[in-house]
Amino acid sequence: FQMAFALHTAGDKYALKHYDIKLLNFFLQSANEPSKDVSNHPYTSLRYGVGSHVFNLRMETSKAMIAKLADYGTANIDPDSNGQPVTIGQFCTIENSPPDYMLLGDAATQGHGHDCFGLGLCMLHLFTGDAPYEEILENVRCPPTLKMKLQKIWQSPSSGGYDVIKNIILDDVYDDDIEGEADDTLYDTLYRFLVLFGIPEEKFQIKEHGKVWRAITYSLESPSTEKSTGHKGRRKQTKKNRDGQDAAQYKRDCKQFSLSHGEDTRIANAKKNLEKMDGGLELLRSLVAFDPNNRATALDVINSSFMAPLIEEPGFCGSVEDSDLVHSFMAYATKK
Repeated sequence: FQMAFALHTAGDKYALKHYDIKLLNFFLQSANEPSKDVSNHPYTSLRYGVGSHVFNLRMETSKAMIAKLADYGTANIDPDSNGQPVTIGQFCTIENSPPDYMLLGDAATQGHGHDCFGLGLCMLHLFTGDAPYEEILENVRCPPTLKMKLQKIWQSPSSGGYDVIKNIILDDVYDDDIEGEADDTLYDTLYRFLVLFGIPEEKFQIKEHGKVWRAITYSLESPSTEKSTGHKGRRKQTKKNRDGQDAAQYKRDCKQFSLSHGEDTRIANAKKNLEKMDGGLELLRSLVAFDPNNRATALDVINSSFMAPLIEEPGFCGSVEDSDLVHSFMAYATKK
């Protein structure tokens, strides 16, 4: 909740887009002064007003923390940048680059969607209880046919529309400190998102910017999906490829790491724990939607059914016990 609240308020007050949302960029600060006697105040309530609701986070005083958004080196507070084409400045932690950047290339636009996708990856990280997704999927690599097709789209001098990605791969990222050597991070990143979250049924902007979508369809999708995309391709080559290495690898990787049915203990536990909480899995999927226009916002997260158990009942006084320490943050409340 506090992470979403920080993103919402920073965006609302300062038009801030952070562009590097990950757990490492949230700092924890004690909610109370060290002088507070924990024995006399065993619990602390942090009350956040948002619209007509007040959300109450009640914790043991010794563990009461406030999550604060930090590290603003890549942040942008210019509201006029919303909707402008992405630049190299929006590629920070490369593994957390949202899929629309890789799918649309130079046609992708700046906005708060980058931060919300990062928030979704944070949510997945927390619910695995283990590590960031790229460490869990460390051995998952982009298969050869898909990688070859992406190289032609992203790196070929004759292929336009992906200049920013080309710069990331060839000019601005170094592998083992060897200048000029192509970096594979974006190839593996896009493929890992496809494994984790699946290939979207609705391939947004495929008519206008379909090169990467068609590479994915050709390399990984089953023939039955072909009709829904409207891009048949060359049937003989497509069938041969889909019965081959890429399709087989994708099937194996999904069996292990797909959020919907993966057998990896960390991914399976994350799904199980999310399903125990009302709207948990649905919220995560909405945050990591490939289409930024369908991605949940920070305010959507706050107002989701997942957060509903935190809402105070009408007439609640703000504390469960008289001994509770209470801190209220009501600037965004319409009803105080």
